[in-house]
Amino acid sequence: MQLRLAGEQLHIEGWPGVVAVNRSEVAARRQGYGLLLEWQAPAGHCAMLLEPETAATLAAWLPSITVQRDSSTRRWLWSALFLSIGLPLLLLALFFAFRAKIVDAVVARIPAAQEINLGEQLWQMQSARLKLIKGTAANRFLEEIGTRLAQARPTPYSYRFSLADDPSVNAFAMPAGFIVVHRGLIEKTASAEEVAGVLAHEIEHAEQRHALRGLAQELGFTAVWIAVTGDVGGGVAGEWLKGLAGMQFSRAQEAAADAGGYQRLLAAKIDPRGMASFFETLSGQQGDLPGGLSLLSTHPASAERAAALKAQLQSAPSFPPLPYDWATIRASIAR
Repeated sequence: MQLRLAGEQLHIEGWPGVVAVNRSEVAARRQGYGLLLEWQAPAGHCAMLLEPETAATLAAWLPSITVQRDSSTRRWLWSALFLSIGLPLLLLALFFAFRAKIVDAVVARIPAAQEINLGEQLWQMQSARLKLIKGTAANRFLEEIGTRLAQARPTPYSYRFSLADDPSVNAFAMPAGFIVVHRGLIEKTASAEEVAGVLAHEIEHAEQRHALRGLAQELGFTAVWIAVTGDVGGGVAGEWLKGLAGMQFSRAQEAAADAGGYQRLLAAKIDPRGMASFFETLSGQQGDLPGGLSLLSTHPASAERAAALKAQLQSAPSFPPLPYDWATIRASIAR
């Protein structure tokens, strides 16, 4: 079958004989990858499906073909534009709208064994950057009270407590139970119970995986996935350590660590009033510590947190004081 253009007519040869169709009588529309021509003949409705190559030769003769081809092209272009730009933007908007829930779901599926492996590798790198104090009465105190607090409740982690030779008033928890206390915090606290309150708070950050959640939000799930499924090396490890150094917990996370820390102190039979008095100690010394009050910069305090602690303390039981000479412990790290 052959097609031939003859002025205002399309001649179809071999159907049988020659069929002449006026251009004004032909309607064209897309049919799959081809083009369907339709017209009304004396014998009834007629149709012919053309291959794309044949349809292209009729573009000048049938304007409707050109119009429909252009319309299809535009639809394809808009679809491609949506898939390349619109869809990623939509997914990004959905991610930010449900970011917290997505992060919680992802972190909840990371096994403790993988987090422990991650914590070990990160601690090896972090400890090399710290100037650690060892073998003092302050070290023994941190190990004894820290272990007592950690074992007061079931935990998948083996906690390790380290003392950094840093004058800033700070403490932080790394994934999988690595707790670091700065020398400045020991020097500025008034009692063993105050430091116990800080340790209980930091243990709860580790138990509730706040650092892991924060890193997932800051660095994205790709970095988290690489870190927990294989060796942490090169750029990924560096980004993790940067994230840990600059991490600031949310007020909700701080409140959760306060609440969990309070219950942990009770379970360990340690007076929880030290947790509240520690914040009072910091508040009283804040003016004397320009730039050094690191704990409050990374662990934001709030009136709500203080009020919640005071409300709990009204019904708190009494426990014997911890058997430590705090002056001796502070003197063991004096500079």
